[in-house]
Amino acid sequence: MQEKQVKMPSSDIQVKSKLSEKIVIFMLLLSAAFSITYWAIAKYDVYSDYKACGDAQSYIEMSKHNYQNIQQRYRNRILMPAIVSFLNDHLKIEPFLRRYYEDVDKKIIQLNFGIVNIFALTLTAFTFFYYCLHFGFSKWESLVGSFLYLTSFFVVNYYTVPMVDSLSTFFIMGGFYAVLRGSVVGLFLSFLLGVFTKETTFIILPLILLVERRVFSKKLLVCMPGVIAYAIFAGNVQKTIGRDGGFYLFRDIFNIIQGKFLSDAFEWFSLYTFIEYIQVFMFLWILFFYALFRCRKPMFLKRSCWLLLAPLVTPFLGTAAVGRVVFYLFPIVIPFALLAIRDIFDTKHSDLQASSRID
Repeated sequence: MQEKQVKMPSSDIQVKSKLSEKIVIFMLLLSAAFSITYWAIAKYDVYSDYKACGDAQSYIEMSKHNYQNIQQRYRNRILMPAIVSFLNDHLKIEPFLRRYYEDVDKKIIQLNFGIVNIFALTLTAFTFFYYCLHFGFSKWESLVGSFLYLTSFFVVNYYTVPMVDSLSTFFIMGGFYAVLRGSVVGLFLSFLLGVFTKETTFIILPLILLVERRVFSKKLLVCMPGVIAYAIFAGNVQKTIGRDGGFYLFRDIFNIIQGKFLSDAFEWFSLYTFIEYIQVFMFLWILFFYALFRCRKPMFLKRSCWLLLAPLVTPFLGTAAVGRVVFYLFPIVIPFALLAIRDIFDTKHSDLQASSRID
């Protein structure tokens, strides 16, 4: 007797296909994230290499619940140290590691930071993949964009060590994607959690203004709880621990309005400021300007590219970390680069979505 073959409904096949596709993409990105993060877990020495990433020691102390000697600019970035602290308390792998490795006590916190970094980088690249798909890029083009993110200078050199930038980038990427798709819930969560990871998440507010072209909108309104919560928390921390004259977002913005920072800020500007601006994306800038002047662009990207002027404000906030702020805008620069690559390679096999309002 011949066995009857049971045909699966086409809808079930599509669901399985989409699920397997997502799993494969996630595993590819996870593999890359693990590969670039391993050195920071096993080879990076916070106590001798700290000059390259001086913030790391502060975040490590915060993960140990020590906030007393932490500079003001780091105190409000509580989310990632809290997650690492949770892993420190509940992920009991020291006995296993001591069988095979030395200095486990010294490395265990770096390992826990590394675990968070690996998944934060993977989720950022994964979200970026679907962000690119939403513009109408093919799956291969979107995958190239995700790997351009993972192999960027700042990801390889800074986002893998014990700092908060990898998680902060994930929430910024989530904010960009939520604004693009009009997801109010996604925007609310990305912004609220993001501001307590790093205050650079506030870049989402001007993004909304540029895209919406109006001051009062639902997207801007859902970010207000995050703004209020951050202001209350930062004020209470300052009142409890005291002030050290470091970075404090709302105070420094008020000083800019008053003009108090003008004389000090220009001291930060130098030839190196612009060199740092350029080195963030290196040759991708060439592709960016190629696409800016020669390619058809979704309106979302065209409007949001004005944010690339925002990093020049950072010296007025008393910091010279222009490069780090520039890289947070990779959701703008890398898609422009993909547009240029498509045009140069003449791979126009997928049209940009009409919903993105091509200009």
